[in-house]
Amino acid sequence: MAIPSYTNDLTDWILDTDTAAWGELTGATAGGAPDEVDTESALQGTNTVSQITNSTLLCSMCRILASPVTLSSGQVFLVWHGHGVATALLNYASGGLRLAVAGSTLSDWKAWAVGGVDVPPFPYGKWVNNPIDPTVTAEYTNGTPPTGATNIYGVGSMCQLGLAVARGQPHVVDIIRYGRAEARINGGETSNYAVFAGFAAVNDASTARWGLIQATDGGYLWKGLMTLGYTSAVDFRDSNKTIFIQDTRKVLSSFNKIEIRQATSRVDWTGITFTCLSPSTTASKGAFEMIDAADVNIDSCNFIDMDTFIFLSSASVLNSTFRRTNAITAPGTDMTGSTIAPTVAADAGALVWNVATDPDGLLDNMTFSKGTNAHHAIDFGTSVTTDITLRGIEFTGFGSTGDSNDSTVRFLATGGSLTLNLVGCTVNGAVATTSNFSVDDAAGITVLVNIDPVTFSVTAKDLDTGAVIENARVMVPVTSSANFPYQASVTITSSGTTTATVAHATHGRATGDNILIAGANQDAYNGAFQITVTGAGTYTYTMPDTAADATGTITATMVLLNGFTNASGVISDTRTYGAAQPVSGWVRRHTYGPSYTSATWTESTSTLTKTGAFTGFSGTFLLTITAGTNMTPGVYLATYVNANDVTLPGGAGSADSSDVAFTIGAKPLYRQAPVADTISATNGLSVTVFLQPDE
Repeated sequence: MAIPSYTNDLTDWILDTDTAAWGELTGATAGGAPDEVDTESALQGTNTVSQITNSTLLCSMCRILASPVTLSSGQVFLVWHGHGVATALLNYASGGLRLAVAGSTLSDWKAWAVGGVDVPPFPYGKWVNNPIDPTVTAEYTNGTPPTGATNIYGVGSMCQLGLAVARGQPHVVDIIRYGRAEARINGGETSNYAVFAGFAAVNDASTARWGLIQATDGGYLWKGLMTLGYTSAVDFRDSNKTIFIQDTRKVLSSFNKIEIRQATSRVDWTGITFTCLSPSTTASKGAFEMIDAADVNIDSCNFIDMDTFIFLSSASVLNSTFRRTNAITAPGTDMTGSTIAPTVAADAGALVWNVATDPDGLLDNMTFSKGTNAHHAIDFGTSVTTDITLRGIEFTGFGSTGDSNDSTVRFLATGGSLTLNLVGCTVNGAVATTSNFSVDDAAGITVLVNIDPVTFSVTAKDLDTGAVIENARVMVPVTSSANFPYQASVTITSSGTTTATVAHATHGRATGDNILIAGANQDAYNGAFQITVTGAGTYTYTMPDTAADATGTITATMVLLNGFTNASGVISDTRTYGAAQPVSGWVRRHTYGPSYTSATWTESTSTLTKTGAFTGFSGTFLLTITAGTNMTPGVYLATYVNANDVTLPGGAGSADSSDVAFTIGAKPLYRQAPVADTISATNGLSVTVFLQPDE
C-alpha cells in the first residue's frame, strides 16, 4: 500500500489575494470600509480583509464576483472569519456573528447566525471556520436574495457588537471555499499508517487552513465528511486520540459523517474518543457508516452524543462505549463487551441486528441502558427467524411487559417461531427471568424464551470397542408433564391431505419441536413428528400418507431427542427446564431404506400389499416389519411378485392386517438399548449408551 495521502474536495473561491471589490452589505454598513490588504492579521496565506467596528450597529464585509456559483446538494461554503475583541460580540441569539450569501449586488442577501460571545471559540479566540449550507432557511434577509444554493455571487461575514470597539480593525475575513467539506484519506503502510495527526499537519499549514481536521488543545477539531479510503484502500491505525465534532448549526443533519470505503481498507482504532461538542445546538452530531466491507477493528473507544452508526460483519467493535448516540446497525458485527446508553426514538432499537446469524459470541457481555424514550435494547429484523442466543448481557431500565414500546428486545419477522436463549443475562442487576425480561413479537413471529438453558445429550458407543456410533437412531420422549406436554389430549384433522393440523390447547411449543402422537385409529397420524407452530393452540406436521380426520383417544407427548447421532456419536437438545424432567426412550442402529405405513397383509397367501412400494425391485430382498395388528415385527426375506406385492415367509403375520408398517432393506447393526433418566433443571443430563452389535 502507498504512503498516506491527505486531500480534500474544496474549491478555493475567494482567496486571500483577492484585494479588490470588497464592500458592505446593504443594511449592514456600520463598520468601516473593508481593508483589503491587511497583511498583519492573515490566517491563511499572507493577506486578510479586516474592518473597523466602532459601532453597536450591524457591520459587514462581502465580495461580489463577476460570475455566480451554484452548490450541489450537501455542499457548503467554508469561511474563515471572526472578531478580535470577541467579548464585545452580541450572543448567538442576537446574531453576534453571521455569514451571508449575496446575489449580484450587495443589496440582495440572506444571512444566518453562526456565532456570538457565547459560542466557542469565543470569547477566548478570534478566528473560526464556519460552514454554511445556503439551502438552510436564513434568519436575516435583504432585497431579493439568492434562492437556495443557486446563483450565488458573493459570501460575506457580518457582526454586531454590544459594545463598540474604537481601536484597530477587529472584524476579519480570510479565504472562502466551497465543497462537501470532505477530508479524503488514502494509503498507509507499515510504520507509516494514516493517522489523525497526519491529516491535521497538512490541514493546518499556513498555506492550507482547510478547517476540516485541525489540531486543537486536547485533540482534533473535525467537521464535514471524513472518507477513509476515498479512491483507493486506506490503512488507518491510530490510538488514544480525542476528536471533537464542531458545532455546525447551519448545515444539513448528514453534514458531519465518517465513511469507510474500499473492501481492502483497514481501520484500527484503539482508545479513540469522538465527542460532539454541542449536541443540543448543532445540526449534525456526526454519523458513521461502513460503505464497503473493510477490515475494521475498534477497541476501547468512546462515541459520545453522536448520530447513527452502520457497521458490517467485517467489523469488530469491542469494549467500546456509545453514550447518547442514535441507533447502531450491526448485522453480524462483533460487539463483544461494548456498552450502549442511547438516545433513540420511542419503539426503536438501540442496536439493530437484521441478519440470519446467531449473535452468540458476537454480542456477548454487552451492556444496554435505556435512554429517555421508551425503546428496545435490540431490534431483531425480519431476517432473524431461527433460534438465537444472547450471552452475558446486562439490561437496565427496560420495561417488563411484552409487546410494548420499551420491551427489552423486539422481533420484526412476521411469521414462524424461534427460541431465544438467555445465558447468564441480567436485568436491572438481577438474574434475568420471564418476569423481568420482555419480548415484543407483535409483528407475527412467536418467540419462546429459554433462560439459562441446559443440555440433554445422548452419546452412542459400540459395547465391544468403545467407538462412537454415527447415525444411531435416537428417540427420547418425556414421561411426565413437569415441563412439557405428556399424553395431552388433542384432536387432529387433515381433510384428506398429508398435512395434519393438531388442536392442542396452550401447547407452549415452538416450530422445530418434536411431538409424539399416539392413539389415532388411522396409523398415518401416529409417530414422532417435527411440528410447525401456527398458533397458541395449534400446530401442524406432515404425515407419510393421506388419511381421513383422526379418530380415537389421541395424545401428544413432547419428544426431546428425535433423530440421528452425529459424527461424534452425539445427539443433543438445549432448552430451559423449570423442574427436573423424567425421560424414557431408546437408541438403535440399523441400515435404512424406504419406510411405509398402512400396508395390507393377507395371511392366506402370505402377501404384503402396498401400491407402488416395490417398483424397481426384483428377486428377493430384506424387509423389516416394524408394526401392525396381528404382525410379528422382525427382518424377513421378501420375494418380489409385482410393484404392489411381495410374499414373506410364514410367521410374519398371524391373521389379516390393514395397518402394517415396514421398511425395505433395513437390517439391525446394533441391538436397541433403552434410555431412562431424569434431566436436572440446573445441570442438564449427559447419557452414554453402549449398543451391542447384532450377531
